[in-house]
Amino acid sequence: MDPSTKLNNIVCTNISCDTTCSQGFQYQAIPGQCCGKCVQTSCVVNMPDKTQHTIQVNETWSPPGDKCVMYTCDKTDDQYIPVEVKTVCPAFSPENCVPGTEKTDANGCCKTCTERRNVCEMKYTTNSIVISGCATAEPVEINSCSGNCGTSSMYSAEANTMMHYCSCCQEATTSQKEVELMCPDGSKVKHSYIHVESCGCHVTDCDAGATAAPGTTRQRRRRC
Repeated sequence: MDPSTKLNNIVCTNISCDTTCSQGFQYQAIPGQCCGKCVQTSCVVNMPDKTQHTIQVNETWSPPGDKCVMYTCDKTDDQYIPVEVKTVCPAFSPENCVPGTEKTDANGCCKTCTERRNVCEMKYTTNSIVISGCATAEPVEINSCSGNCGTSSMYSAEANTMMHYCSCCQEATTSQKEVELMCPDGSKVKHSYIHVESCGCHVTDCDAGATAAPGTTRQRRRRC
């Protein structure tokens, strides 16, 4: 109080407002208020490595090195919600591709190619197994692999020679199966055989032989 005027003294104190906001938020002033507040303006994606990435509404973003995952930002009322979209690629078997036709889609996620015709596939057959006169009571499934995996010869300017590519149609995965054989004397014996589960084209060495040098002609046969 001022002794001479008998009035209260007014003391002004500056208030320091905290304008620091978390990622994805912006500081906005509030009319009629001294300090404003942090308001969310974008989506925040929390990555497995503890880093964060900000996405604006209607923006799309893919993490570096993983083009099969895409994030978008949706706004519902005052909520900013990151949406994760994962692309599931169709099965891709490079051994079934025509050499040189492999490519990646526009998003950099899925690989595609021009597939060879008559690709390697599994043939399903049933036969009786006979070992030393003992046989299965009924035919069993004995699968095999059949098809054309193809070979190719391409000129390499860098090596100044022909580069040869050979592949064979053969089993990719197998399992052991056990059957019971009936013998002429009435006894029974167990027998294990290899069961083909899947087939595929497997790169193999072409037949041994000298490579044709420039200006020469040499016949070569390739086989698996």
